[in-house]
Amino acid sequence: MKKLIPFIAIATMAFTGLSAQAQVVQQKAASGVAKAEGALDKGLASQGLKNQGLYGELGLSLLSYKISNHGISAKPIMLRGIVGYDYHPNLAAEAMLGLGLRGGSATGYFGSAYNVSAGTMIGVYAKPRLQLGDMELFGRLGLVNTSSSVRGYTGTDGGAGLSYGAGFSYLTDWASFSHRKISINADYMSYYSGSGVKYTGFTLGAGMKF
Repeated sequence: MKKLIPFIAIATMAFTGLSAQAQVVQQKAASGVAKAEGALDKGLASQGLKNQGLYGELGLSLLSYKISNHGISAKPIMLRGIVGYDYHPNLAAEAMLGLGLRGGSATGYFGSAYNVSAGTMIGVYAKPRLQLGDMELFGRLGLVNTSSSVRGYTGTDGGAGLSYGAGFSYLTDWASFSHRKISINADYMSYYSGSGVKYTGFTLGAGMKF
């Protein structure tokens, strides 16, 4: 027992030290968040906007990519980020950035093999919506530029054009480290359609208001 007493004392001191360090880290994180929010408030105020209207979303997109006149069809995967601002209870504006995570292989007519890369998507949208309690139904209409590429194919494989879709968002009781509620969302989008190329996708993600 006498041999255990020094060990217990050392373990207790170590645990106390770790707890104190954890509290310091938590306080610094909270202070950092507060400073970031203050800087964001000032930046938005300079543009005549309010912090409360800003939100962000991050989701995983399962895409469907087709070039009809060559029979090319693949299902790449994309990571999609959205930053939006609530201008009105029934209307928001959004900027979107999509980054390809995984390409897809495809076989065209006559057995030709192709490799499709999701590339990068950049878009802007108007987002009309309807609030039903914690549920939000919305549509999207905007412009998107796709930079997909198809290895082994020399024709048109992407471009810029009209993009549209619809989905829903649900406000959960989950909260982030800064006590902001997290929403889950899902939508189906047509990102690009033109020159025989069609790019659509289903996205499941989560969002948070700032």
